[in-house]
Amino acid sequence: MKPFLKQVADHYYDRGDISSRCFVFPNRRSMVFFRKWLSMKVAEGGADSKPIKAPQMLTVNDLFYKIGNLHVTDKVTLLVELYDCYKELNPKAETLDEFIFWGDVILGDFNDVDKYLVDPASLFVNVAEFRAIQDDYDYLTDDQKAAIERFVGHFDKTGKYKEEFRKIWDILLPLYRKFNESLTSKGRSYEGQVYRALATRLKEESVVDVLSAHFAEDVNFVFVGLNALNECEKVLLKRLRNSSRAEFCWDYSSEWIKDPKNKSSFFLSQNISDFPQAFDLDEGGLKT
Repeated sequence: MKPFLKQVADHYYDRGDISSRCFVFPNRRSMVFFRKWLSMKVAEGGADSKPIKAPQMLTVNDLFYKIGNLHVTDKVTLLVELYDCYKELNPKAETLDEFIFWGDVILGDFNDVDKYLVDPASLFVNVAEFRAIQDDYDYLTDDQKAAIERFVGHFDKTGKYKEEFRKIWDILLPLYRKFNESLTSKGRSYEGQVYRALATRLKEESVVDVLSAHFAEDVNFVFVGLNALNECEKVLLKRLRNSSRAEFCWDYSSEWIKDPKNKSSFFLSQNISDFPQAFDLDEGGLKT
C-alpha cells in the first residue's frame, strides 16, 4: 500500500508545477513526512530527475498567522495577560498560581468560541439573566432545553465551588472583550483570535486582496490531510476554492475511514462534498 503523503508528493511532482504551490498540512509531523517522500521522488530519477524549487509548506496555523501578519504568542504570556484582565474585573481574585488551571480552561474556551465563530454575547450569557431570556431558545429541541435547564439549575443551589464558578461565568463576556482588546493593543494574539480575524476579513474583502501581501499571484494552495474543519477554516477554504486557488487532498481511501460507524468518516465525507478530492487515491493508503 502506498502511503497517502507519498501519493500526494508523487502526484504533484509528476504534474511538473509543484514549485508554484503552497502545501498546507494539519501539523508539522505530516509536513516532515511529505518533505521526505518528495525528496525520495526527486532522488528516484537519478541524473535524469527534473530539478525543482522546493514548494512552500505550512501548517494550517502557520497559514493563518502568516496572512494575519502576526507571530504566535506563547501560552505563559497569554495566561499572565488573561490573569491581569481577570484581576481588573474581580477585585477579590485568587493568586496567579490558583488561577492558572481556570485560566487554561478559559483560554481554551475562547479559542473554540472564535474558531467556530460563536457569538460570545450569546454564549457567555449571565446566568442570573437566563430566566428572562429563555424565550430566545425556541429553536432548541426539548432535550437541548432540558440540558440547559439542568446546567443553570446547578446555580440555584448553594455551595462554595458552585458560587465560585458562577462568579467566573458571569464575568466571561467582559473578560473576553477586555482580553482581546488588551492583546490587540500590545500586538499579541491567541490562536482563535487570529482565526476569527481572518474569517471576518474574508467576509468583507476578496481572498485575492487578502493574500496579495503574502503570496505571489501564481501561488495555488494544496490542503493535505485535514480532518474536522472549524468554521474559520471552512471560510478560508471556500474562498480559495471559489477563486480557483486551491486543491484538496483527503486521506479517504482506507476502508476503516469509509466505515460510517467511524466518526472520522462523517467529517471526511462532508469535506469531500464541500471540497472535492484533487485526484483519485490508491485504495488502502496509509497516512504517512
